[in-house]
Amino acid sequence: MPLAIHFYDAITAGKSPAEGQIVRYDSLMCEESLMPQVMEMMVGLRSDVHVDLEAAANSELGSMDLLSGHSELECARTVHRHFTRPNCLHIGLGNTTRVDPFLRSTFYRNLLPFPCIGLPGHSYYLDLETMLRAINILRPDEYPWADSPDPTNTQSFHHFLMWDANVSGENRAVRLRDLLADTHASCPKLVGHALKHSSLQSIKSALGLEQGEVSDLESATPMYLVHQSLQAPKGFILGLPVGVDITYPDILYVADLESDLSQLCNPAITSYQSFVRNPSSNPNGPLVRISLSRFPFCAPLSAIRPADAARLSIDIGLVKRRIAQLRSATLLPSRLKETPVLQLSSQPSDVYHRMWAGEFSPKDQVLMQELHQAPMGEWLNLAVGASDGRFHELVVRLLGRIAPEILTSGQRSEVDAFTQSRFAKNSPPPLWVAELLKQAQDGNEASSAAVGLMQLHKRITRNIG
Repeated sequence: MPLAIHFYDAITAGKSPAEGQIVRYDSLMCEESLMPQVMEMMVGLRSDVHVDLEAAANSELGSMDLLSGHSELECARTVHRHFTRPNCLHIGLGNTTRVDPFLRSTFYRNLLPFPCIGLPGHSYYLDLETMLRAINILRPDEYPWADSPDPTNTQSFHHFLMWDANVSGENRAVRLRDLLADTHASCPKLVGHALKHSSLQSIKSALGLEQGEVSDLESATPMYLVHQSLQAPKGFILGLPVGVDITYPDILYVADLESDLSQLCNPAITSYQSFVRNPSSNPNGPLVRISLSRFPFCAPLSAIRPADAARLSIDIGLVKRRIAQLRSATLLPSRLKETPVLQLSSQPSDVYHRMWAGEFSPKDQVLMQELHQAPMGEWLNLAVGASDGRFHELVVRLLGRIAPEILTSGQRSEVDAFTQSRFAKNSPPPLWVAELLKQAQDGNEASSAAVGLMQLHKRITRNIG
């Protein structure tokens, strides 16, 4: 069990983890025998991160000082120590979809040893948004805030919890501790259940996986599953695990027990890709992809009481028949192991987008540790010894940000060209954003509520004219 509890949150900038960054990191580390350690770290915007002016004006970014603070490398090293700490439970709000992808890209970009695809074996995570969604659906009478927006309205829901709920303190991580305490007081059983299933191993065990695999459908356990990334019209899936992706072992496929499964169970079927649920092309597909590394809330079907089933329009009799139908399709798990199901969209070839190409070798991960202990002047020579081509490219990018004088003129030109490419010419901002900029320019810029917007506008003007 975890010996420490780590609450965390972050504000991010940029359109994606590969092309953006963290600009503020809040942390609260709680250990039984020590005083809680509170941290709030501001991070200066990298020169190669483009932030759309309209997006900034619609968020906290418009009023933040985006050019002051720690470097991304300093932030990455600090955060890396938190997330590689063994026996520590990490708790956030929407962290598994909103924050964690940015953290992983930060570690990758700054050559800190961390899995590119999976998670360290000692990882424990709890996403309060996921848990609160599950409670709101399954136990609405125990949901802590009667006046809360619907949890599926993510932006309003986050705003309510972080700013309008009865919580104290300016640090976002401290607020999360209070939110967890309030939720536990209101719904102790489901919170306790979520805490018991805060590791990949505990989730896989609850699902009936054996050594991470679906060995047969008799041992697989049908579950009530909730996560904001799931394509689930009701906000949840009643699913039976039927297979694990052959390339990414933390991606699970479950059969939706409220869907028509006749074709999925047909032994004559040769390809299963057409059955995978997709919001645009196949919204009713019976095969649902779940990333277990996002730590979905999972509970046995027995958690659904008869009154819950009636309220949620669940036909328990039909669900039981679907389970029996699947378990009669004895060849389904083995066929899913043999047939690729996951279809990945193409990614840009730039090194920042190639994190998903695979894990760095153990040797290269040791080299990363040596790099961070060595003077920056030795980094290029150390990179020559790496077996993974991404290593050298990332070292050049990293030095281009923090010590460009170490690079050759050719390498500096490459880094500069990449930075310029991030500021492609675009259309002028909407009139309301232009008016905000004019008001900030006419007033005292240093104390303006639009200081971040001003900084971004100057950067764009400097880079594209």
